[in-house]
Amino acid sequence: MTNNMNIEEIALKIEILERQNLSKSAEMTNYTQSALTSKVKKMESEIGQPVFKRTPQGLKITNVGIQYKNYLQLITQEYEGFLNSVGTNQVKTKVNFGASHTTIKIYGASIVNALNTNNIPLDVDFTVESSNSINEKIHNSEMDCALTSNPIKHYPDLAYDIIATETFDVISNDSHIVNFDERIPVTLLVLSKGCMYTRAMVEYLSKNQIPYNIKEIKSVSSIQDFLHIDQSIAVLNTKLIDLYNYTNIHRYNLQLNNEINTVYIYKKNEITQKSILQLKNVIKSILEPAEEDQ
Repeated sequence: MTNNMNIEEIALKIEILERQNLSKSAEMTNYTQSALTSKVKKMESEIGQPVFKRTPQGLKITNVGIQYKNYLQLITQEYEGFLNSVGTNQVKTKVNFGASHTTIKIYGASIVNALNTNNIPLDVDFTVESSNSINEKIHNSEMDCALTSNPIKHYPDLAYDIIATETFDVISNDSHIVNFDERIPVTLLVLSKGCMYTRAMVEYLSKNQIPYNIKEIKSVSSIQDFLHIDQSIAVLNTKLIDLYNYTNIHRYNLQLNNEINTVYIYKKNEITQKSILQLKNVIKSILEPAEEDQ
């Protein structure tokens, strides 16, 4: 009789039988009263006997209705007992995970997809900030772990596991190629002012005495629109440029080191080490095939 019922249908039937008031049950369940009336008729058709008496004061549950309600409650209890018995394996561990603006755009969707499709018991709360800010927050125990470009400062209590080596490019629209030797002021378009790519480019501009101002733009795709403005350049992860199909761009070879390590950061002696390392393995499984292709 209940082979085709799911736990939500069982809960709805218990609600109807216990409350004995279809109007009130409709308010509690967001079903219409007519829909609940149909469900009562269906219940009675399945059992072959009425579950309610119709009285001037309203519905009153019958003895058969009481037996049916008890039976449904027993199923619910057995189901809850089953969930409790496997609960230690099913409860998701909360992980506060940081990512830089670049890493979240490249790897964020893949990480979420891997966690969901592989049924990994981790509830990951993403925080997006600059690599240096994330680095400091993990040191202060305000965050569990992070995937980001290698920060400038390394704390002795943190582990910095190299996950991948990223490259970045300096680009502009090919309709106006910037001549840096002229030292005309440039606008540097970036995803984050605290990004390591930004810092590398700022160091180059300062060293070569090229005036600049920084414009922070959160959307990767909108940077391409700003590149149409004369004397505008952008510094972006190479994978992001490829991912967003940038067209009509000029890449600059500025004799600066455009390789930066992407690191997984966490406390060396963290209580939740198991879940943190589990998340690290998920990320490595995503990145390793890409690294092998290079």
